[in-house]
Amino acid sequence: MFFRALLAVTYLFLALQTTRAFAESPIIDLHGPTSPEQLFGHIDYVLDPDWVRTAHDMVGSRSGDFRPVDKLTPDFGYTPSQVWLRLRARNATEHTKEWRLYFRENFKQIFDVYVARADGTIENTLSQDLERGFSSRPIPFPELVAPVDIEPGERVTLLVRFWSEGSSNLSIAVETDASFAAIAAGRTAKNFVYYGMTMLLIIVALAAMVVMRRGIFLAYAAYAASTLLYLMHSDGVAFQYLWPDWPKFNSVASVVTGSAIIVFGANYARVFLQTRKFHPVFDKLLLAVIAVTLAIDVACFFTDIQPLKKLLVLVALIAIGLFLTSGLAAARTRFKEVRFYVLAWSGAVVSSLIMTLRHWLGVEISQDFQYDSMRVVMVFDATMMGLAIADRYNQLRQSRQSALQASLRQAERNLDLNSRLHELEEQYGVALQLAQSRDEAFRNTVHDLRQPLHALRLNIRNLAGGAPETQDVRAHIDQTFRYLETLVSEQLDSAGDARRDQHASAEKSGGEDLGVPAILKSIHEMFLPDANARGIDFRFAVNGDGVIDPLVLMRVATNLVSNAIKYTPPGGKVLLSARRRGDRLSIAVHDTGPGLSEAEFAEATQRNVRLAKNRHEADGHGYGLAIASELARQHGFTLALVAKRRNGATIVFDIPAR
Repeated sequence: MFFRALLAVTYLFLALQTTRAFAESPIIDLHGPTSPEQLFGHIDYVLDPDWVRTAHDMVGSRSGDFRPVDKLTPDFGYTPSQVWLRLRARNATEHTKEWRLYFRENFKQIFDVYVARADGTIENTLSQDLERGFSSRPIPFPELVAPVDIEPGERVTLLVRFWSEGSSNLSIAVETDASFAAIAAGRTAKNFVYYGMTMLLIIVALAAMVVMRRGIFLAYAAYAASTLLYLMHSDGVAFQYLWPDWPKFNSVASVVTGSAIIVFGANYARVFLQTRKFHPVFDKLLLAVIAVTLAIDVACFFTDIQPLKKLLVLVALIAIGLFLTSGLAAARTRFKEVRFYVLAWSGAVVSSLIMTLRHWLGVEISQDFQYDSMRVVMVFDATMMGLAIADRYNQLRQSRQSALQASLRQAERNLDLNSRLHELEEQYGVALQLAQSRDEAFRNTVHDLRQPLHALRLNIRNLAGGAPETQDVRAHIDQTFRYLETLVSEQLDSAGDARRDQHASAEKSGGEDLGVPAILKSIHEMFLPDANARGIDFRFAVNGDGVIDPLVLMRVATNLVSNAIKYTPPGGKVLLSARRRGDRLSIAVHDTGPGLSEAEFAEATQRNVRLAKNRHEADGHGYGLAIASELARQHGFTLALVAKRRNGATIVFDIPAR
C-alpha cells in the first residue's frame, strides 16, 4: 500500500513538472525600453536540427513545440541546430509605435527576425546570411538591430531564427527609437575612446621603430594591431567599415583576429623576454603555441569550423597563461625589466578566463560584461606593453651611461698604466745600457726585469683591448709595478742615477711587508697571460706562510717560473706551490718540461751557462738559475732540485716558516 502511494506521488510530481515545462511563457507588456533582465521568463525556444521549419510553422502547427528559456541570456552552446526564439509582446504605451529589437551580437551566419501579427501576416524585418553585406541591414549599426512597428495596444509574436558557427549566445533587449539612439551614441563614444587609445599606441610604436630601428617595436605594433582588429570585429565596427562587402570573411574574422593575437602575442613575448637566449624551454613552448594556432587556422579550410572556434578559445587561455608564466620566470632575475610586461598579461589572463568559462563551462556571463572587460583589459594590456618597452629602454639607457662612465674610468686607468709602463721601459733601457758597461748586479737586474716586464705588457694590452679590470687584476698589476720599479730604483740608486727622486714613491711602496701567499699569487698572475698564450696550464697552490724579503722572493720565484714556462712545451703544466714542512716553508716550481739531472742542475746554476739540450728550445743568456742560486746563498736559504722526477723538473726554495 505504501509503495503504491509513493508511486502515485511520483507520477503526480512528474506530471506537474512536464506540464510546467510545456507551459508557454507569458506575454510581456511593453511600457518602454525593456532590458534582458526584464525579458527573462518571457522568451521561448525551439531547436531545429533538420533546418526545415519556417516562420509559418512556428506560429501555426509547431507553435506548441516552444519551451521556456531558463537562462537570463538564451545560450545553447555550440549547437549544429538552427535556433528559434519567440517573444510575445503587447504595446502597453499610448503613443510609442517604433520599437527596436536589439541583439548584443555583431554577426550570425544565419539570422532572421519575423513579426507575426494577429491578422496572420508575417513580416521579415531583418535577414542576414553569408551572401548579404553590411549595407543590407535596415538599421546601419555594428550590432544586429531589427526595426519593429507595434501600434499602441497591439499584440504581436516576435520570432528570431538563427545559427552561428560559434556560440549560440544571444542577448535580447527591446528599445524605443529614442532609447536606442542614446545606446548608439554611448557605444560610439566608448569605441572612439578604446580605438583611439590603441591606435595612438600603434602609431607611437611604429614611429619609434623608424627612429630607433628596433624590431621589438614592430613586434609590439603587430600585437597591438591584432588586438585592435579583434575588438573592432567583436563590436561589429570592422564589418561596418573595414570589410562591409565580405560577409563570408566576417564569418571567420574572429578566428583570424583571435589567432593573430595569439601568434603576435607569442612573438612579442619571445622578442621582449629574449626567450631564445635566456629561457630556451619557454621559447620552444611559445613556438609550439604559434604552430598549434596556425594548424587550427589551416584546419578551418577542411573541417567543421564550429568546434575549432571553441577550441581556439581554450588555446587563447593557454597561450596567455604561457605569456604570463614566461614573464614570471624572467622576473626572478630581471624583475625591473619585465615588471610592466607581467602586469599586462595578468589582466589578459582574467579576460581570457572569463571567455573560457562562458564558452566551455556554460557559466552565464552577460555579453556586455564580457566585451567591456575585454576592451578594458586589452587597452590596459597594450598600454602596459608599451610602458614595458619604454621602461626597458630607459633602463638600457641608464646602464649604457653607467658603462660609459666605467669605460672612461678604465680609459684613465689604462692611460696611467701605460704612462708608468713607458717610464719603466725607459728605466729598463737605462739599466740595459748600464749592464753593458757595469758589473754583474746590473746584468742580474736586467735579466730579472725582462720576463715580468713582458707579462706586465700583456696585462696592460688586455685591459686596453677591453678586458675587465677586476680587483684581483688591479692588485696584481700594482704589485708588479711596485716590484719592477723597486728593482730598477735600487740598481739606479746604487749607480747614482739622477732619477733617484723620481722613484722615491716606488721605493716606499716596494718596502711593504707582504706575506708569502700574496707575493706568490702576484707572481702567478704576472706570468699567467704568458702561460696562456703558450697553451700552458699554469696553476697556483699555497698552504702556509713564511718570512722573507719580498724583493728576494720575487726575484727568485720569477726566475724559476720564467724558466719553467720557457722550457715547458705547449699543452704542458706548471705549478707554483708553497707547503709548510715543520719550521720551514717549502716553495716549489714544478713543470712538465724536458727535466734536469743533478749534474745538469749544478751546471745551470753557474753564470752564463746554457745547457746544450735547451739551446734550441728558447732564447736566453743562462742567468735565471744562477741569479736564483746566488740570491738564495746570500740570504742563507736552500735552492735544490728534487731528484728522480719521472718527467719534468721540480726546484724547491726553502725559507723559515712563522
